[in-house]
Amino acid sequence: MSSLRTLAVAAVAVLSLAGSMPASSAAAPAAGCRGSACDGKNPHTTRCDQGASDLRPAIRGEGGPDLRLRVSSRCSAAWVLFNKGDDAWEGWIQISGGGSYPVHASPSRPAYSLMVGTSHRYRACKKNVTDNGHVCGAWH
Repeated sequence: MSSLRTLAVAAVAVLSLAGSMPASSAAAPAAGCRGSACDGKNPHTTRCDQGASDLRPAIRGEGGPDLRLRVSSRCSAAWVLFNKGDDAWEGWIQISGGGSYPVHASPSRPAYSLMVGTSHRYRACKKNVTDNGHVCGAWH
């Protein structure tokens, strides 16, 4: 009888410990798109921004805020982001052989472009304020 009581106490302890652990990432809400289905969609409303990372280096151009290229492995999608800056700064994510999605910096909040699926070739570009030229990062 003693071993049965010990087993019951151990089971209760394991269950109470499991209930106090944080939920696994599998319990996170599903992403709203994946790959080319993310083309032209918002990284925040699709939850693709959760767990996204920066591809280095950031685009500096002739100054102003860094333009960062963000990638979500969860969604297989990419976009560009200005943390904060004067709205004269413009950037975009460019698709090889296709269009682009622009973003203007904002002095009050981070600003990001719409996404492209990572099956496309893409790169981040930033407009130079003084001469209207631009600088772009590597193709991915």
